[in-house]
Amino acid sequence: MKHWKVEVYYKPEIRDTVGDGILEDIADLGISGVNAVRTATIYWIEGTFNAQIIDRIGSELLADPITQTYTFAYQNNSSKDWTLEVQFKPGVTDAVGDSAVKGIQDLGITGVTTVRTGHKYWLAGDLEAEVVEKIAQRLLMNDVIQTFSYQEPGA
Repeated sequence: MKHWKVEVYYKPEIRDTVGDGILEDIADLGISGVNAVRTATIYWIEGTFNAQIIDRIGSELLADPITQTYTFAYQNNSSKDWTLEVQFKPGVTDAVGDSAVKGIQDLGITGVTTVRTGHKYWLAGDLEAEVVEKIAQRLLMNDVIQTFSYQEPGA
């Protein structure tokens, strides 16, 4: 059984309007120091298949080839920005993940057992951990059904 992490995000030349909206919401909270926000949708895919199958799922199902790109693997890229990931707590229904499983099956791909989804945010600016936690808890997650984790720049 393999666990793959696929991140789908806007191509560099495409404006991340979701990130722009979050940046405005951060300013509305009275938080300064955040210069930019970029976003991605994360898919944690579990099953018995190889990298070629994951590449096919990313290109044919998860990413819009015009505006988005995707990465996958066990990679852990060090970033110059803070990275924050939000995901459902165990036991919470993930309707998007369930739909992704159905879409994968519709492509004729077998071996996928589960798909869980979440969101990733890159926060650029001069920030402290407490501020990142406040942004996560006040804007980016629902404490009842979601959890978050973050990494400092370069971690």
